[in-house]
Order: sequence, then structure tokens, then C-alpha cells
Amino acid sequence: QAAQMRRLWTRARGLICSCGLGAAACGASSLLLSGTHASPEPRGKRTMRESLARPIKSALILVAMKEEAEPFIQKHQLQRFESVPWNPLLPIVGYSGKIHDLECFLVWAGSDNRYKVNNVATTASAVSAYASIAALQPDVVISAGTAGGFSSRGAQIGDVYVSSKCIYHHRRIPDDIEDEHEFGDYGLGNFRSPPLGKLAKRAGLKVGVVSTSDSLDYTMQDLQVMHGEGASVKEMEAAAIAWVCHSLKTPFFALKSITDIVDDEERTSQEEFYENLAMASRNLQTKLSLVLSLIQGKPMLYWRWDYVAAASNDET
Repeated sequence: QAAQMRRLWTRARGLICSCGLGAAACGASSLLLSGTHASPEPRGKRTMRESLARPIKSALILVAMKEEAEPFIQKHQLQRFESVPWNPLLPIVGYSGKIHDLECFLVWAGSDNRYKVNNVATTASAVSAYASIAALQPDVVISAGTAGGFSSRGAQIGDVYVSSKCIYHHRRIPDDIEDEHEFGDYGLGNFRSPPLGKLAKRAGLKVGVVSTSDSLDYTMQDLQVMHGEGASVKEMEAAAIAWVCHSLKTPFFALKSITDIVDDEERTSQEEFYENLAMASRNLQTKLSLVLSLIQGKPMLYWRWDYVAAASNDET
């Protein structure tokens, strides 16, 4: 069966390339055939529950800023993709490697071709998420990065949070009462992460609601939404990635390291921010490495407090 699959992939790749349907598709099939990643099971044939029950053999880490990615890339000696498995016109940059027995992909959203800055915020993160999930078919996706935190929710600079859910705080869309459309809830998002309390305890993480928008600052309405939803973390990518993962039935959570305090009356200076960024990025790398070592080989459902394994009660 494996040989038959390889022949089918070879034939499909030849047809795609000969028809001029794009280097990205050919690159993706080359990646799969080379053994870098196993041929994926069609994701549409299983439910999210089934995805959560699968042992984690591969992980995709999505980052928006190069500064956030570099400590992790260097620590684990990840190698940059020689040929990308998505449309090469996209600025996305991919890395891969093994961490223990876990196949690890790190994808940076790249830099903007015009303004030469990191591709932060929701548009680039959603495109990056879709392109890399479609090509690599990971068992879990992690939005890793730095963020602001709320001292009123217990956040301190350097803390690392794992998401309980991801929301938007800037998408203010009124409900259409006449047609009973729930645009208000759609605008908010409400993307729940898998229950990861047990993982947070093992890894020394805080758990909290992660709130996303396209702006570094916020309005009073934004603040009301964040307070109303109990947000501990404010950032610019996670909810957009969560939407893509929800659509593609791929388990997802965010891992965010705090660089500044949102509700601090004294604003962080630019110099302080970059000092905090370096420290928060190091903390993020440490915790991310630990999380990956803990989740490998286990289903995401394992981290529920009430999880009972079918074959073993081992909680190590």
C-alpha cells in the first residue's frame, strides 16, 4: 500500500508540474515523498475529537517575529527548508528538525517585501497558518510569541501563558436580530483551546484567555471586551490562527511570553520593551522546548484532568 501511495504521489506531482499549476504544490509533494513528513491522512475525514485523540508525532510552531524564533531555532539547530512546500511568492520562512522523537516544524511569517518589517498581525498569520498546515499536516499547531499581559489577572513580565481560549477584542459586529444571525459571537471568535491544565502544571505555565487584534494599542471598547472576557494576554495573531485550525480540524493552542503590562499606568519605554523582548523570548524558548518534550507521543486529550488512558493509567 505504501508503494502504491508513492506511485500515486509521483504521478500526481508529474501532472501538477506538467500542467503548470505551481511550484508550491510540486514542492509539497517533494517534501512528502522525500520522507521528511509522512503522507497525510485527509483531515476532512476525521473530527476534531479524533484529532485530539491522536498521539502527537509532529508539531507546527507559528511565529510572527524573527526575534521570537531565533533562540528556538539556534537551540535545536533547526534547518531552513531548501525548497518551500507552499507558493514561493509568499514571504513565509520554514524550518524543520527533530526534538527528541518529535518532528518539529517552525514557520516564521517572514518580513514584508515593501516595508522590511516582521509580518505581524492577523492577515499574515492566517495565511501562514493555512499554507503550512495544508503542506505539512501537523498533529498540533502552536502559536508561539511575545505579548502584553494584564497585572489585574496576575501577569508579570517574563511569565509564559498557555491559552484556555482565544478571542478577538476589536471585531465589533452587531447582531442582526431580525435574522437571528449571531454576528456578535462571530466577531468575538471564542476559540477554545484543548483543556491543558495538567500540561500547564507540569511545565510551570500560567493559563489564561488570549485576546487578539491588529493594533498594538487599544480603545476603551477593546479594553471593555478584554476585561469582560477575562483576558490575561493581549497579542496580534492567535485568534486568527485558531480560526484556521478550527476549520482544518487541527488541535491548537497559544504559548505567549509577557513583555509588557497592558494595564500599567506607567508605559514601557522602547528601550525597556526591547530588553523585555529579549528576556521574554528566552523564556518562551525554554518553555516551548519543555512543552514539546512533554506532549510528544501523547494525545492532546491526555492533558485533561479527567483523562484515563485505555491501555495504561501512567501519568508520567
